[in-house]
This record gives sequence, C-alpha cells and structure tokens, in this order.
Amino acid sequence: MKKGHILLLVAIVTLGAFLRFYQITEIPPGLYPDEAMNGNNALEALATGQFKLFYPENNGREGLFINLQAILLAIFGNEPWALRVVSALFGTFTILGIYLLAAELLSGYGILKGTDIRNGLRISVKNPYSVAILAAFFLATSYWHLNFSRIGFRAILVPFFATFAMYFLLKGLRKGAIPYLVLAGIFAGLGFYTYIAFRFMALIFAVPILWYLWRRKEIAAACLPCVILLFVFASLVAALPLGVYFIQSPSDFLNRAGEISVFSSASPLKELGRSTLLTIGMFFAKGDCNWRHNFNCQPQLYPLVTAFLLAGIISLAMRPGLIGVVLGTWVVAMSLPAILTREGLPHALRSIGMIPPVMILAALGAAASWGYFSRWLEAQRQKWPDYKAQLERIRKEATVLVGLILLIIPFTAYQDYFLRWSVHPETYAAFDTSSLHLGNYLESLPLEIEKYVIVNVKGVSVRGIPMPAQTVIFATDTFSDQKRQEKNLFYLTRDEIDRIQIGETSKVLVALLDGNDRDLGRMLRQEFPTLKIRAPGDFVVLQNY
Repeated sequence: MKKGHILLLVAIVTLGAFLRFYQITEIPPGLYPDEAMNGNNALEALATGQFKLFYPENNGREGLFINLQAILLAIFGNEPWALRVVSALFGTFTILGIYLLAAELLSGYGILKGTDIRNGLRISVKNPYSVAILAAFFLATSYWHLNFSRIGFRAILVPFFATFAMYFLLKGLRKGAIPYLVLAGIFAGLGFYTYIAFRFMALIFAVPILWYLWRRKEIAAACLPCVILLFVFASLVAALPLGVYFIQSPSDFLNRAGEISVFSSASPLKELGRSTLLTIGMFFAKGDCNWRHNFNCQPQLYPLVTAFLLAGIISLAMRPGLIGVVLGTWVVAMSLPAILTREGLPHALRSIGMIPPVMILAALGAAASWGYFSRWLEAQRQKWPDYKAQLERIRKEATVLVGLILLIIPFTAYQDYFLRWSVHPETYAAFDTSSLHLGNYLESLPLEIEKYVIVNVKGVSVRGIPMPAQTVIFATDTFSDQKRQEKNLFYLTRDEIDRIQIGETSKVLVALLDGNDRDLGRMLRQEFPTLKIRAPGDFVVLQNY
C-alpha cells in the first residue's frame, strides 16, 4: 500500500468521522422512544449491575449495544447524545473495515489467486487498493449509513461485525493463519448479539468456506477442515451464552420475526413479491419513507452510486468467481430481513446488512466504468495516431470531471442531512422532540411538586406504561419505582387519572404526553378545577400553582 493511499484513507475516515460526530449533541433532535428504551435499560443495568444478554421488553433486543451504551451513560449521564456516540464510533470504524475487506477481496483473491481483476473482471486499475479506497469513500459519504450512525439503534453494529468477520475469515482462509480465523470467529459470534438481521450472515460465512472445500489447493494450510472447524468453534464459543438463553427462552428468539413475517399474512406469495420489488426499488426509485430512517423517501443511494452499483454487478456477472459469489450472496441474504417482512417497506433499517457489499460493488463498478473508458480511449489512439495529444487532453479533462463529480457526494450528504433533514418538521415529530423537552422541564422542577405524566397515547406496554413515555422516563431518569418516588414523578394512563390527589396546600402538575388531546384536557379541568393549562414549551401541562 502506497503512502498516497494511506493518506487518502486517513482523509476518508476523517471525513466519515466528521459527518458522524458533527453536532451530535443537537442532531438528531429529540429522542425516539426506542432509543430511550435502550437508554433506560442501560441506566437500570448500571444501577443494578445486571447487564443482560437479551432485553426482552419492547419486542426484545440483543444486549451488546445497550451494554455498550451503559458505559457512555456512566461517563456522561443520561444525555441523548451519549446513547448515539456508540453508533457514531462503530459507524466510523466500519469505514476502515470496508477498506480492509475490499482490499483483501481484490488483492488477495482478485490478482493473487488467478482471477486477475484487470482481465477477469475487465477493470483497468493498476492498484486494487484504489477500489478499496473508493468503497470506503462511498460508505463514508452514504446518507444511508450516516443516518444510522447517529441514532441510538443497535442495527448499526451489523455492518461493523459483518465486515470485520468476513475480512478476517477471508484472510485466515487464504493464509491458513490461525489468529485471523480465531478473530473471524469472535467477530462472527459477537455479531449475533447485535440485531436480528445478523442471523442471516451465517449463510454468507458459508460461501468462502464451501469455496475452499471445493478448491482445496488455494489454501495455505495443510489441514483445511482443521482451520474451518477452528472458525466454527470460535464462533460457537462467542455466541454460546446467547444461544443458551434462546434455548431457555425460545419465544424471545422467534416472536418479533413471526409478528411481521410475510408468511403470517393472508397472501404470503403476494406479500413476498411486493416486499421484493419494494426492496429492489429502494436503490433507484423510492427509499424508506420513515423520517427516522431517511430523508423524504429518497433512494438509499445517490444516483451516481446506483449507476456504479449496476456496473459492478454486470462486471462481476461476466466473470463469476469468489468475489462475485461472496458479494452476490451477501446482498441477497441480507436483503431477506426486509423482504421477508410486510410492514414499513422499503425498510432501510432491516436491510442495513446490505450496505458493505453494496459499497464494494459500487466501487468495483466505478473502476469498471473507468476501465472501459480507458480501453476505448486507447483504441482511439491506435486508430487515430495523429490525434494523440487531443485524446490525452480528453483523458485529463475526464479525470478532473470524475473527481469533481465524486467530490459532490460528500457535500450532498452534508446538505441532505444537516441542512435539510435535521431542520424538517417531520424530523422533529419523528424523534418525539416535544417529549424530550417535557422530560427536561419536569427534571428541572423542585422535588416538592407532585408531578403526573398522563400517557394518553398508544404503544407497546412496558411495565404497564405505553412505550412513547420512555423518552420522558429517560430524560428524568425515572425508570424504576424507587426513582419515581424520590423525584415525586408518576406515570398514569388515561384510565388512571383518578389516582391524582390534590390537597389544599399541595403543588401539583399534570403533563399530557399528547398535548393535542383536548378532550382529556377538559376532563382534567372539570375533575380538578384548580388546575390551569400552561404551555411552557412545545408541550402542555396543567398546574395549580
């Protein structure tokens, strides 16, 4: 690897880190209840010392991400941005992982193993590390990956663990090196503690293993089954505690997937076809329309990157080899978590495991496109030797033009995320900003004030309280009954307002989680005439002082 490539890689990782950490204390605004639920479980784990492998509340969540969040909360307190720093860190490290994986695929398996990338894939590139640089660049500037790198969702761990597990597996198989295979097994095993979609990675890890079993001569190790078993053993050891948990609690393993499966619908084949088309279309037609996941339904890739992706797929299809089989299987397998579901489609979060192979394929396509152009230009030189100078000028101008077009991508990502998405009213609503403001307001009030939060919204019940209240609970650190008693703050459903007691000398504040519920507001004023409606922020409270 040349010094220039090292400097480029450092610059790209730095760019990716900037996009993922810049203004993370303010953007995204608010705190989505699912993020808050993770934070509340993390705070409880810190308070009790019970760090779980799996947190069954809120449809169940693997525990690794939450336990990592607990470390940041222990340092910085219950701040929303502390929940998101974990995502930003892993999102940034994944950029480096993509570079390493692409470089291993192209240098280790492309040129050295008989599938010459310049001839077999018809890609004119003197150094395969250039393609790896492009893959890292596409990931660093991807709105898709950037968005989830700034949200406190565990799914961002999937590209990280998948990328590094595959990198170490390929390198270990090629070299027959035990340390790499052990690392591959550890990363693969830990991946099952991240997000349900990672379970499909088992199909992808099998591809290079089966390839080497078919082409034994390509491995440096004397005992091929031995090194393969070493990877499998390391994976099983790392995943064993979670596996034991799921054996003891099988419903936690199956429930969520069963609820949203296409096979639970009245017309499974129809739903499967629909979800497949929507998932394919997310790259060039209509992306995820959930404002937490995407900006205004835009495709998950920028048009230029989509074009390169198609070029990469075509190039690999022309000369299939291990590179094409690995990347192709990866894309198909990690699309299944979205395709096999029937809600919220297309779903950028469930298909997050597709990101690594998509970025590598796009980089290959970019290199292939430039290769085709270079060969055409060379053919013209041979055909028209008198125009050599003019053709050379065309090459230089094309190089500058391509460079300028590529430079547009990070500026577009910055504009879309920081200047358009972050300030959009839909984004504020999606991240329940008013609930966070309400929580901060309640936390600022004196302890002697009796504070009641009426959770007048629907949602999955968590310890008898609908999920949307989790944002307020996190901001006030009142997940436990003990904390609620200490802070004189209590949560009631709409049907429990008779539990409110207002004495002659007591100071009482009643907050509505949904301030637009005017019927409830009138009911409370009729029941408690001393209460007066106030709007200290973008939320509604009633108080008697």
